[in-house]
Amino acid sequence: MTRLADCLAEHAGASRLLWIDHLDYIARLLGGGRYPWLEVAPCVALLRQAQGLLRSDVVALPVAEIVNAWLADDPGLLQVLGEKRRRAYGPLKELLAYADLRHHVLDLAVALRAGVAKSVLALVLPSPRDWAAQVLVQAGGSADEVDEDAVDATAACLADFLRLFAEVGIDAVLLRESRPWAADEVGLLLELYRPVPNVAGHYGWDWGMQWPEAVALPPAQAPQFTLAPGACGAALNGLTVPDAFWQGQALPAAEAGSFDMVRIPADAHPETVLARLAALRER
Repeated sequence: MTRLADCLAEHAGASRLLWIDHLDYIARLLGGGRYPWLEVAPCVALLRQAQGLLRSDVVALPVAEIVNAWLADDPGLLQVLGEKRRRAYGPLKELLAYADLRHHVLDLAVALRAGVAKSVLALVLPSPRDWAAQVLVQAGGSADEVDEDAVDATAACLADFLRLFAEVGIDAVLLRESRPWAADEVGLLLELYRPVPNVAGHYGWDWGMQWPEAVALPPAQAPQFTLAPGACGAALNGLTVPDAFWQGQALPAAEAGSFDMVRIPADAHPETVLARLAALRER
């Protein structure tokens, strides 16, 4: 049984398992508009404050947010990445191999694991295709240059990067995809991303995918869990709560064996947040 499945079983007959994306909200409410991603102790303290206030069943460490903060603070590194554009995956490969950045992200993960010892801890990253494109654009290239070969190479880079966390006590890895997948590309992309679930399986981590729309998954390739507006056929289906929920929209009855993932708007009122989260846990 996976760590998420264990957590879901613990909730059976009680409150509903809830994964809360609170980054924008907590940054405004408690962080002066930002997270101190480049400072380990203040960053972990803020994440622990958020956990104490909101009690998410999954605590996420958003790796791309940390990397983007590092790049914004180190323009010289961005110039180095620009010199690696000959291959579409080159800038991201160079970035994820940068020793100081690797040590910093690892230090954050270790400190956060110690600070939320009883919670499921997930590393959240863009999908190989998305992240290669994002960093290539930051380095002065075009997202259109990211082809199948680049995605394949990027997935291997991500797998190597994830090995950093072998001894941290990570429970799950989530890849976030920015656009829906057409039916004829699902199998191909899951195969290209294969190095990531291979590493996750080696270390006993759950691995999952998130999409803006539900995807029909081939059973043999399905991630262990998914996040989408509807069920995708994985062993565990996380249902993303629509933004209209925060304007009072009612939700359908909860699907058995599923859990909810909800993003709190940055401008939400604290009283509304606590009331709406309680409603999610009780449905």
